[in-house]
Amino acid sequence: MKKAWAVGMAGLLCAGSALAQSNVTLYGVIDTYAGYTNATGKGAVTSIDSGGYQASRVGFKGTEDLGGGLRANFQMENGFPADNGAMHDSTRLFNRQSWVGLANALGELRVGRQNAPGFLMIARLDAFAGATYGSFLNNVSAYTPRYDNVIGYISPSMRGFRVQAYYGLGEQAAPRNGLSTAMLAGEYESGPLYLGVSSSAQNSANDNLTIRSTFAGGAYDYGSGKVFLGYYRGNNLGAAASNNTPGSYYSAYSLSANYRLTGQATLGAGYGWAKDSTGAGRNARQLSLIGTYDLSRRTMLYATYAHLANNNGASFSLAAAAPITKNVPASGGTVNGVQIGIRHLF
Repeated sequence: MKKAWAVGMAGLLCAGSALAQSNVTLYGVIDTYAGYTNATGKGAVTSIDSGGYQASRVGFKGTEDLGGGLRANFQMENGFPADNGAMHDSTRLFNRQSWVGLANALGELRVGRQNAPGFLMIARLDAFAGATYGSFLNNVSAYTPRYDNVIGYISPSMRGFRVQAYYGLGEQAAPRNGLSTAMLAGEYESGPLYLGVSSSAQNSANDNLTIRSTFAGGAYDYGSGKVFLGYYRGNNLGAAASNNTPGSYYSAYSLSANYRLTGQATLGAGYGWAKDSTGAGRNARQLSLIGTYDLSRRTMLYATYAHLANNNGASFSLAAAAPITKNVPASGGTVNGVQIGIRHLF
């Protein structure tokens, strides 16, 4: 018995050594909040939801040194609602990311399901991390956060500049470009200043319509907090190519800032407005507040308040980091919302 136990322990130690050598990391986010919304024509809804500040997820990522400055990387990530433990997408084991790649001093090449650069950039363009009820950019933009069958290149930082380029295969015989996607992003970061712009274009299945989304803006750390400016322009009005109207766009603008009260606590506020390019006046505006408090390096409390007003048939509502929109107002109506949540990283 003692010999068997010793052999078993030796096996575990060897397995742990192999795991350490391959540098595999298990990580995740658990984010749950209590939300209250009151929308014109719908009334009030109180709920417990997942993914207010960040979407809940669990993932694996790793790297292997191949020698000569070359390394292999991979990442697999699954999203789930922490309020009920289900899956956001029951058809995918790793619905958020699933890619493998190679990297060296010239940059990184990735192949597989990957995040769109706009999805990563929006988190840096407002005081609400591109999420929560408070992020106007998130509430009015209808973009695709990630794509399948993508070949992506990420350049190294060159004096603060970095470029990302992605192409997603539609994998159709005809039309050959149906469902294909092209994405390009450029960023500059130096000291307290961050600037970024990203654009994506996805063809419809019949290659007759193209879904376009563009994000741009930046942030500046003034010492006691940050000031943010964000911009979005897109024609994906119905979150599906069949609902698009060629030449019909929304342009959205966001101005926000936060202030560090202490090393643990911040307060922030923002104002945003969206303009309909069709002349129909389906515009919207929003006023938002946010407070965060770090209980530790990994655990944070947050609270938000948002007031969103639509005009002339617009029906934007309050969303969060996860794909949840609880209470959509009647056309042209308003919606008010409050969140109180906790986010834990592991």
